[in-house]
Amino acid sequence: MVKVQTTRFGEITVSEKSVVNMPEGMVGFGDYKRYVLLEDKPDTPLKWLQSLDEPSLAFIVVNPLEFVDNYDFDIPDEDADMLGLESPDHAVVLTTVTVDANGCEVTTNLLGPIVINSLTLDAKQIVVQDERYGTKHLIGKNAGAVPAAHAVAKAA
Repeated sequence: MVKVQTTRFGEITVSEKSVVNMPEGMVGFGDYKRYVLLEDKPDTPLKWLQSLDEPSLAFIVVNPLEFVDNYDFDIPDEDADMLGLESPDHAVVLTTVTVDANGCEVTTNLLGPIVINSLTLDAKQIVVQDERYGTKHLIGKNAGAVPAAHAVAKAA
C-alpha cells in the first residue's frame, strides 16, 4: 500500500497494483512518474490522474470516446513496444481536461492522449500528429461541478 498526502484529496491510500507508471512523465511534467486514477462519483465521466510524486499535481481526465465520435489515432510501434501493448484491446486511452477561468467551457486535449496498458498499468502520453484534432476540443459548456474531494482509488 502507498500512502500519499495530497492537496486536493487529503491523505489517500492506494494499492501498489493501482499505480500507473509513466517512465517519461506527462509532457511538461517529466519528473513525476507515478500516478493513480481517482474518481469522485461513479456516475461522472471526469476522473483525476493524481501524481503520487507531487501532492499538488492532478489532472482531470476523461475517456475521449464519451465525447468525440470516431476518435482514433495510431500508436507508434516504439510506444506500443515500450508499453508492452500486444493488442489494442489492452490500451486505455484518456485525455486531459481543461476548464476555462469562468468555469463555463470544458475542453479536452486530443493531441496528447495518455495511453495506459490495462494489464501492466505502464503509461505514456503520446503526441498525435493528426490535423483532425486539437488541444482544446470543446466537450461541454456550463460545466458546473468538476469532481472535487472525497476521491477513492479506482480499482485496477
